Amino acid sequence: MFHTGLLDRLRTSRENLTSAVKDYLKGCEENLREVHLGGETGTAVCRAYTLVIDDLLKTLFEIKTAEKRPKEPTALVAIGGYGRGELNIRSDIDLMLLHRNRVTPEVEDLTQGILYILWDTGLDLGFSIRTVEECLRLAKDDLKTMTSLLDLRFLHGERAIYENLEAGIRKKLFNRRRLNSFIKEKLDESAQRHEKFGGSVYTLEPNVKEGEGGLRDLHTARWIIKAQNGEPVEPFSLGLISEKDKTTLQGSLDFLLWVRNDLHFATSRKSDQLTFDHQERIARLLAFETTERALAVENFMRDYYTHAVNISHYSNLMLSRWLHRDRAKAFGWPKKRVRIDKDYFISGGMLRCRDEEKAITDPVTAMKAFEYSQSFGVEIDRAAEDMVLAFLEAHTGDLTVSKEANRVFLKILKGKNVHKTLAEMHRLRVLERFIPEFEGVRCRTQHDLYHIYTVDVHTLFAVRELERLRDRYKFDYPLLSTLYEELPNQEVLVLSVLLHDIGKAFGKGHSEKGARVAPGICGRLGLSEDDSSTAEFLVRNHLILADTAQYRDLHDERLIVEFAKRVGEIERLSLLYLLTFADVRAVGPDVWNQWKGTLFQELYFKALTVLERGVFEIEEAEPRVRRIQKRVTELLTPEGITKDAVGEFFKLLPQRYFLSNPPELIAGHLKTLKGFSGERPHAMDVRQDTAREYTEVVICTHDAHGLFSMIAGVMAANGVNILGAQINTLKNGIALDILQVNSPHEGLVKDEYKIKKIDSDLADVITGKVAVEKLVGRRKPSILDKKARPRVPTRILVDNDVSDSYTVIDIKTQNRIGLLYDITRTLTGLGLYIHISKISTKGDEAADIFYTRDIFGQKIYYKERLREIVETLDGVLAEGGNGMEGGE
Repeated sequence: MFHTGLLDRLRTSRENLTSAVKDYLKGCEENLREVHLGGETGTAVCRAYTLVIDDLLKTLFEIKTAEKRPKEPTALVAIGGYGRGELNIRSDIDLMLLHRNRVTPEVEDLTQGILYILWDTGLDLGFSIRTVEECLRLAKDDLKTMTSLLDLRFLHGERAIYENLEAGIRKKLFNRRRLNSFIKEKLDESAQRHEKFGGSVYTLEPNVKEGEGGLRDLHTARWIIKAQNGEPVEPFSLGLISEKDKTTLQGSLDFLLWVRNDLHFATSRKSDQLTFDHQERIARLLAFETTERALAVENFMRDYYTHAVNISHYSNLMLSRWLHRDRAKAFGWPKKRVRIDKDYFISGGMLRCRDEEKAITDPVTAMKAFEYSQSFGVEIDRAAEDMVLAFLEAHTGDLTVSKEANRVFLKILKGKNVHKTLAEMHRLRVLERFIPEFEGVRCRTQHDLYHIYTVDVHTLFAVRELERLRDRYKFDYPLLSTLYEELPNQEVLVLSVLLHDIGKAFGKGHSEKGARVAPGICGRLGLSEDDSSTAEFLVRNHLILADTAQYRDLHDERLIVEFAKRVGEIERLSLLYLLTFADVRAVGPDVWNQWKGTLFQELYFKALTVLERGVFEIEEAEPRVRRIQKRVTELLTPEGITKDAVGEFFKLLPQRYFLSNPPELIAGHLKTLKGFSGERPHAMDVRQDTAREYTEVVICTHDAHGLFSMIAGVMAANGVNILGAQINTLKNGIALDILQVNSPHEGLVKDEYKIKKIDSDLADVITGKVAVEKLVGRRKPSILDKKARPRVPTRILVDNDVSDSYTVIDIKTQNRIGLLYDITRTLTGLGLYIHISKISTKGDEAADIFYTRDIFGQKIYYKERLREIVETLDGVLAEGGNGMEGGE
């Protein structure tokens, strides 16, 4: 539709042929963009663009051949994506000029005449001049060249040369001797490509072409099937998938090609990564809407992942069916069978159906395929998988009505290799047919940098993390491993993990919504009333241990008692601890760390003590403090610090400090305090906690309003994260601040130069020699910090109920350089004193908690004052969000 009369127009513009070609391409691209935005499928636009380029090349070839009249027969051949007729806008156009014997001057002139014009157009061109023999010789030693010859297409010229090449490819490249090697190399290449581009369909910013579930997966299946088939036919036509599946696959291919075209249109270049800014832009373009359950961009990405999963699934399905079609002959599996029951047997390390002509007619038989695969440690044969799929397609009823199938499912949850078995059930769409509520979280994404995987994949990974406590994690997490091994009903915990995020299908408040759904699922599965109640409790409360440990003061005994009261039982506490471990570790590869693990374990033991005591009351403090003082004295007497000096120290600080720190650390803090003689503006002591993977920094100096803000600024200027802080002021006016810190990429802060620089900067800031604002301002974000990413909305909550002594300010906002300094400086300016700080980062979201009092040492109650605090902080954070970004 764009190329009518092109030949005549170009012939009449021979004096300015390049300009005419540019005008032609520009007009065609504008028309294609309109068609693209008008709702045409990705496949149709790619085919239209292929025709545009076809007509241009044929016309140029005719014009230049007429001018040069080469005696050597030549043919213009399309290869690669262009050869497939699947040419995305701005993609590479791979061409080859075939000639018979040698490159004559006329052939050189012909080539240069075409190339000079094409290079000036800005097209991304790949061009080669070869004989048939050269093509075959190069392809034998180069996998990329060999692969490209599978997508050959004749354009113009001497067809006989092209046919000679086609025959040579089948005879010399993809004969039986070379074929197995080619297939193995392509499968290895595919695995390496998946690993390079994230190792999952569900990466945050997927590569539409090369990532898992991308277009290249389908290309790989096509190449292997074409190579082995010996004829240039499309896999779609070989009966490897049903007509219904063909329609689904074509729809997904259309979607990914449309997205890729749009990326290329938007960037005016080949650009295949679906970054956050493009995700948001395309979601608006396709009119996705924000609902109560998800943001518009999350709804778009759910569609994207659904189509990417289809590409991955059907590509693997066609390839597996093709490679296994003659399995006995191809792999030489033994004839001996090991019978399991009337329906299944094992042979050659595969689970097979006894009668492949007899259809599966009930859910129990379908479910037992997974039970036997798990129990005997064998893969399910392709034919048996197909029979399960055929049963699902034919059986539209509820699979959960079968009590026997429920029993088999619970047995799977209790067995080994649970994650692998559930992942297979999920891949074959059995899991959501058995638990229909799970369909709601399939491919459901969350548009942030914290949740690396979609909800369904995260859930299955959480099951995997739990299961690893049996073996891989035995030595790393012995307490958790022991708790898991000692559980009487492990299947209840596994089911709870499987259901913990199921409420995300229904929008915000997923814990409560999931808890309302869980009892119905447990009832269908035949769980007892007690087990159903436990699962409901775990789903409803699966966030409370992590939230309490990370965002609340674990030295507040009332908080611990209230937490223990909410949990209620020691068994539930253990289950909650195990679920929290699995949940956090499954979020992403860098989310779990020893700092979090330490906080979780501390809360577990403190709550366990309360539950074992059986009395939900706060213990008397005086006897405990006396015991602590005695132990500190024992530790320090050999150091030359007298009992009277220790007693004086215990009079200078409130009981809370002594109840919050073990005697060994208190002794160390007192030694730091003794080292503060006044000759220097401060004393600083650094201790490495290798077990918990953080560095403790103790700073002793004369107290001043805003001191913690100064310290936060110095740490930010030196690229150090503050994880938590206790701010103490002795009755004699000396500040004793205890910080837990780490380096963003190195863990412990061990660099002696950096430690000395922090010490020096603190001295300069405390004495007023250097303004802390200047120090923070010197640290600039890296180029990676300027990359487009989802914005985190600022949320500020003030809580006067969580603590008897402090007003707790809970801030969640976009993380950036200097954030903690900005917040602490603002709180200082508002006349607030920070006593405890806990810092946590989830992707790009900073969650900072501050326990504060006013200048009179009281909590803040007045509504007007609280409103002023929130509005001032909100203004500072909004302003800062337009500046530098990056980790604190």
